[in-house]
Parts: sequence; C-alpha cells; structure tokens
Amino acid sequence: MDKIENIISITVCGARNLPNMDLLSQSADPYCEIFFENQQVFKTNIIKKTKNPTWNAHYNLIVQESKSKYDITFKLWDWDKTSQNDYIGKVEIPLNEILNKPINDEWYKILKEKKNGKIKERGEIHILTKVITKEEVYDSFVTSITKHFSHNGDDTLNITDFTGLITTLNSEFPEPDIIQLFKKTDSDSNETISVSELKHLFCETEQGKELIDTLFQGNTNLMWEAYAISDSYSTIADNIFHKNFGGTLKSDSDSKQKIKVIYVHDRESGKLVEEKIPHYIEVSLRIMYSTSGGRSAINNSQVKRLMRYLTTKSGKKYEAPESIKEIQPFIKFHSLNVDEILEPISSFKNFNQFFYRKLKDSARPIASPNDPKIAISPADCRLNVFPTIKLATELWIKGKNFNLLTLIQDEQLAKQYEDGSLVIARLAPQDYHRFHLPVSGKIGKSTPIDGELYTVNPIAIRENVDVYCENKRIVTEIDSKEFGKVLFISVGATLVGSIHLTTKQGQILNKGDEQGYFAFGGSTILLLFEKNTIEFDNDLIVNSLKPIETLVKVNTSLGKSLL
Repeated sequence: MDKIENIISITVCGARNLPNMDLLSQSADPYCEIFFENQQVFKTNIIKKTKNPTWNAHYNLIVQESKSKYDITFKLWDWDKTSQNDYIGKVEIPLNEILNKPINDEWYKILKEKKNGKIKERGEIHILTKVITKEEVYDSFVTSITKHFSHNGDDTLNITDFTGLITTLNSEFPEPDIIQLFKKTDSDSNETISVSELKHLFCETEQGKELIDTLFQGNTNLMWEAYAISDSYSTIADNIFHKNFGGTLKSDSDSKQKIKVIYVHDRESGKLVEEKIPHYIEVSLRIMYSTSGGRSAINNSQVKRLMRYLTTKSGKKYEAPESIKEIQPFIKFHSLNVDEILEPISSFKNFNQFFYRKLKDSARPIASPNDPKIAISPADCRLNVFPTIKLATELWIKGKNFNLLTLIQDEQLAKQYEDGSLVIARLAPQDYHRFHLPVSGKIGKSTPIDGELYTVNPIAIRENVDVYCENKRIVTEIDSKEFGKVLFISVGATLVGSIHLTTKQGQILNKGDEQGYFAFGGSTILLLFEKNTIEFDNDLIVNSLKPIETLVKVNTSLGKSLL
C-alpha cells in the first residue's frame, strides 16, 4: 500500500487583475480547476462578471509517499454559455515546495504560453495551503469520535455514550468488561471520558489499539481518507463509519455535503429520486451496522438502552423553545414547500410543533372522495404493498422472528390476517407527520404495545432485525363496510417515543380524516387487510416486487375494495 505522508489543505481564495474575456462587458466569468497527476481533482464555482473573483473554495489533497515530488496545477478558465470555455492561464506549484512550509499564503502569477512560445502574465491567483500532519489528523479523528458518540454536547462520553462506542467497534465486547474499561480510561474519575483520555486509550493501550484495528479493518489509510472528505456536515467519524457499513457517500451538488441517500420511486414524476438520511438516523444505523459484527449488537441491552437514551434526550431537546432555530435549516436541507403549511412558521413555539405541523386541505386532496371503495395512502410516505404476508417476508422484511402474533400480540386477530395483505408506509423526517384513515369506518379499540425504538430505515428492515415486532407501537382496529376489519398499526422509531392518536373508539369517520401524529423522527404505519378484501394499485405492486419503495402523498389512491 502506498503510504500517505500528509494532507495538504488548499484554499483557492481568489484572483485579481484577470484579462477582459468578454468584449461587450469588459469582464470575465472565471473559475479555477485543480489538477494533480494530470487529472482534475477539484473545481470552484463560476463567479460571473468580474476580473477580481473571490472563491474561498477548499480542497484537501492526499499526498502519498510516491507522489511527494509531483506538481499541483491550477488552471483558470472563463465560462461561456454558448460556446467553448476560454482558457485564461495556469499556475504550477511543486509539491515539495508546499510541503517544506507548514503554511503558505501567496499570490501567484497566472501564466499563459502563446503560440510563438512567449509567456504572458494574465493576473494573479491567491492560494493558501496548510500541511496537515499525521498527529493533527489523529487528534481530529479522536475528537470526531468523541463528538460522534457524545449526546451531551460537551465533547465527553458518559457510560451510555461509551457503551455505544465500544459496542459499535466490537459487538462481542462483554458488558462487565465495558464498565471496567470505562473506569480504567476515566483517569480523573469524574465519570466522563474526555478527548485526551480517549486518545490515550486508542494510542497507549493494547485494548484500544485492537478496537481501532477492528474499525480500520486493515486499511491504514482510512483515517486520512475520511479526514480529506470531511466538512461541517460530514465528520471524520461519519465518513469512516459510512465506509465500514457499506454506505455510499454521495456529494449533494448544491451543498457539497457528504450524505447517505436511499433511492425511491416518485409516483408523481415517475422517476427515481434520492432521499437524504439525516445525522440522527445515521447514528442509529452506525451503532447497529458500522462493523461486520455490529449487526448482532442491536439485540443486546447496551444498545437498547442507548436507543432509549437518544429518544428521551432528543424529545426534550426538540420541545425546548431554543429548538426553533432548527426549523429554517431543516426546511432548507429538505427543500420543503412551506406554502403547504397551514400555520405561519413564526407561530411554532418549538421544533416539535413544526414537525407535526398541519397542512392546508388543498395540499392533499382525497382520491375519489365520494367512493368509499377506494382506499387511500395513510401518510406522506415511502410505500410498499404486498398481497400476502409471505411475499412481504420474502422480499422486504428480513427479521427472523417476524410474524403476525408477535406483531399484534393477539392470537385471534393474528389468525384472522394469516393470509391477508400488508401495507408498509415509512415516514421520513421531512414528511408531513400526521397520519390519516385509509378507509371509512368505525374506530375500534386501540392497543398500545411497549417496545424498543430501532430505526425503521430500510437498511434496518432488510437486515436480520425484527424492527416492527420489537418497536413501540399502537394497534388500532377499523371496522369498514367496504374493506372489512382493517388494522392500523402506528410504529415508533429511533427518536419517536411519542405516538399521538387523535381519534377515539366508537367514532364513525371517513377516509382521509386524521388518525393521529408522530413526534420528531422517522416512523412507520402498517396496514393489515384480511384476505381478498383489497386489490392494490398496479404501480405500487410493480415497484414493491422489485423491491423498491414508492414515494406517495397522503390521500392518494392505494387500491380498491374486492367486497
């Protein structure tokens, strides 16, 4: 393996006195490209109509031992909307010249060779470089690990945080040994572990070194690679755990953030679209799946305690008045349509109120409102439909203990739906989190079932995890003239400790009427129909058999009655 020596932090600050590239405007539309090993590795934004652009664009260049004597080339271009972009000039800097100075902040002359061989100056470019050493990378790595598992916001780990960290690195680590290791690492006996104490564990003890070796899985360059692509959203720890559990890092074209995505089929557009996974879901997934052995960790009491800890703490956080500052970034990150929201954004007293916001009636019209034989989607969600439970377990639900009796904990009801049909409606955090009745009918009893709070993300559902049967849930019976008895199962998930029903037993309601809402987090609704009572819409069946989720809106068509 070609050993990594350093990382060079490069900032293309700006340029000045560029030539006129547009005769009409007497200006330019410049951008800069960085080349290394004769390959483009980075490109700045285009700054229009200026000869003195400011970019402040950042790139981390990994320098391997065999390439320490190469050059870095900065090429400047003038963007042209209708024809080929025009070359302005370039700057070549020997790598060893940069490596010999810890920090280098200079203006370089931009040069262009003319056809007659003469060199012409075409302005200057401002480049700032900083050499990042192995020690700095390791310090950043340990700090990132600490922040990643700390849920107190003070860069320390309590016993619950530490349990999550060690279980992630080694799911077979015995609980008594974790407690003992915590006490040993907590050198000042203040019941928390600081960054420096964690660094000592990883660097100076055999147990710590073994844990890090497990994390890196033989790739000694992994820490450097994770550092190189880290930014304000995607930390070193994020990137390492992404890589280890097989996630795909994808760069958002606008924000340049490295975020994990899931592809779903958008029913309205007919296209595959990307679903962004926010940080708190990634934490849950990483705890469960970040190492090859981690998948078994979810069944131990340590991680279950951590899930409940996360849920309780986050519930308090998003009920606090200070949480309103999270609303606008959330809207921007998920590109939410605020015109659909019933109440003004300024009316929400905390983030949770915004999360279970109401929408205008016109935002979600009911499919075939006068025809009770047409069932509708219960939520804005990613939907799968399965004509039989057996098909659902073959294609989607991989939990080894999934069965109807475990799910609804009622033997008589379980027998009633043995050959029935199943709808899985997964709500992502950005979705409208109020849920509605899929059919008209009389509300029967609602049975709460206590349980865990695992993530309902597809990565979890399609692993050997009994999410639906173990998570907190409420089973509501609906007696429908058109569809028979339908079971509406509201399933909580990581950070969704609260399921609120707004209906009462005995009420006679129409499809599309509100049934309840979830507090902050991802969540799922399961619908169970008795055998031969519903024929699902064909497009939903086609996608589910692939299998892929279909992105649908609440009140859109789900299927028709066979009764």
